[in-house]
This record gives sequence, structure tokens and C-alpha cells, in this order.
Amino acid sequence: MGFFSKITKPFKKAANKVIKPFQKLSDKLIPNELRPLLPYASMFLPMSGIMGGLGGPMGFAKMYGANMLTQAMGDPEADFEDLNQISGILSGLQGGLSGKNTASNLRGSTTEGVMRGGYEGPLTANQAQTLADRSLLTKASDLGKNISAVGSDYLTGNMDTLRDIGAGRMPLNLETAKAGLKAIGPEFAKATGDVAVNYARPMMREFEKADAAEREEYETNMDDRNREQADMTMLFMRQAGHDEQTIEDTLALDGLESYYSAPTQSAAQGGIIGLKGGGIPDDEFMELVSKLREDGFSQEEAIEEAIRQLSENMAQGGIIGLKEGGMLNFGGREMDLRTGGFVPIGKKERADDVPARLSKNEFVMTADAVRAAGGGSVNKGAQRMYDVMNKLEARA
Repeated sequence: MGFFSKITKPFKKAANKVIKPFQKLSDKLIPNELRPLLPYASMFLPMSGIMGGLGGPMGFAKMYGANMLTQAMGDPEADFEDLNQISGILSGLQGGLSGKNTASNLRGSTTEGVMRGGYEGPLTANQAQTLADRSLLTKASDLGKNISAVGSDYLTGNMDTLRDIGAGRMPLNLETAKAGLKAIGPEFAKATGDVAVNYARPMMREFEKADAAEREEYETNMDDRNREQADMTMLFMRQAGHDEQTIEDTLALDGLESYYSAPTQSAAQGGIIGLKGGGIPDDEFMELVSKLREDGFSQEEAIEEAIRQLSENMAQGGIIGLKEGGMLNFGGREMDLRTGGFVPIGKKERADDVPARLSKNEFVMTADAVRAAGGGSVNKGAQRMYDVMNKLEARA
């Protein structure tokens, strides 16, 4: 939440109730091509007389409100907190300083102005000494009032110039054109900023929607990939005879602990790997798992159902190739180690039987190195390797 969002939050709901009817009116009556240009209309409000008397808090409120309305009408889908509050405050300051007597009132409220009381002559010695002895805060206050008075002179002077041009009291020549451009320049620059925001804001909303949809799709796909990786890890580690605590620790190393599920009866009593001799062919098993997934089975349910169906037709099972050597067959898939990771499956160390994705400039540690890092424990070693990898990646 931005700074101005925190300030406007208490009256956001009430403000939206005010601007929404104007936004609906703008959406119905003003062409889409012209609507974002509405802030340019606010340039002429102070000198038009439509706003009535300006100056002071009421002048600030009038011009701030007018700026917010033109911004809101320029983008009917925007909420109050989406509007450019800096532009609104600048318009409000213009309204607050544009009263006829604002400059004289500001100067009259300074320490020197109070002393003089309208007197234009020199100060007495005592007055001059009092002026010199002012506290730092009083001096800062007087300086702020004098600067505001200069700003008021500038703004009211611009308004008078534009009124004179509009009323025909100034000749139409190059000098008049220069004076008019100089007078309207600051307001034109501010309005141009609001117009740019009106054009950019809808595009930003579309970008945020597309980004949110892409993130949601990515997270969904990532969840599916993580679940599949966890299911395959649990399946093969159980068939290799690892205990459940080791399996849970291994999943935790890859950040997959939330996908852990206790083994079913069939998995606990043996499964694919570890059945006696012969076995279920890799390709046939993985094709059946894929088909069952398409039929609505979860990954674990598909694996268990594939085991059940194929085992019914075979007195003896086992994935061919694991006991005889060779590479694990994941049905054309591989372990996704593009971001690093621990490899818990496979027949044995140095068997080179786990297909995995690697990329240029990546480095793979041997099982002996992992075990040494963990003081004899591959799980502890893998955790330390992860810690080292994360620290080094943070420095890259």
C-alpha cells in the first residue's frame, strides 16, 4: 500500500460513492477516444468563474475535488485510491492560493506584517530588534507564508492574463500568445500528466490481470509437477527398501514434505521394484499410469491401480532392468533438476541409471562427496549442499 493510499483509505468508500455516478455518466456520454483527455478541461476552471470564489481551505477543496472528478471520469473503471493524489493536491494548492486577497492576507499574517499593520514606512528600532530576535520556528513560518504569497501572486497573475485574453482585453499578437502560453504552461503540464496516467492505467490493469492468470497457471502446474515428483520419489524409495522417516527427510530436502502420504497396503507389502523375478515392463507401466491419470486418478491412485492391474496378470513382477542393470524408465520423462536438487532414487551409487535434465555450467557432486559433506549421512550432506547452493546463488 502506497503512502497516499494509507491517507485516503479512511474515506475511500465515501469518495467512491461520490465519483461513481460521474464515471457512469462519462462512460455513457463521452466517446472512449476523448474520455482520457478530460483532465485538460480542468486547466480552465479557475479562470472560468465556474468554481466561484477561490482561496483558502474552500478553494483547496473545490480544485482538489474538480481534479479528482476529471481524473475519475477519464477512467470510469478506476477507484478513488487509483487516482493521482499528487495532481489533486497540486490543484488544491492552486485553488487555495488563487483568492484575490490571499497574497496580502499571507503577508499580513507574518511577524513583520503584524508589526506594520498596513504601514509601509520603515520599522522602528524596537520593531527591527524584535524581528531579528524571532525564534527559528517563527522565522520558518514567516518564510513559508512569504513563499506562499509569491506563489499566490504568480497564480492570480496567470489567471488575470488568461481572463484578459479570453475577454479580448489584450491584442491578438505574438506577445499575447507568449503570455498566454506562459500562463497556461504549468496547468497544461499537470493535465498532460493526468492524461498520460488515464491512458496507462487501463493497460496496467490488463497487465496485472494477465500476470495474475499466468502466476495462477504456473502455480497450478508447479503443484502438479511437485506432486508427481513426490509420488515418484516415494514410490521408488519404498521399492528400494528405505524407511518412511528417510523418505520424509528426502522430500523435505526438496521442499516437498507437504506432499508426503503414508504407504497403502499394497505399497507396504512390495510393489513394482522388489517383486520376485520377471516383472512389469517400464513402458507398459508408465503408459497405464498416464492413462489412469487422464481418467481422473491422482498420481498415487494411478500408480497403485496400475500395480494392481498388471500384477493380476503376472505371477512375478518387478521393473525390468533394475536388477539386471540399465537405466530407470520414467516413460520418456526425467528428473527436473534445473534448479538443483538431491537424487534419492536409482539402483545404487554410480549406476548411472537416473535420467535427469542438466544445463551448461552446472556442476554435479558425486555420492561420496555428498556423504562426506554430511559426515557419513547422504541426507545431511544433501541438506548442507542445498545450504551452500542457496548461499552462493544469493551472491551471484
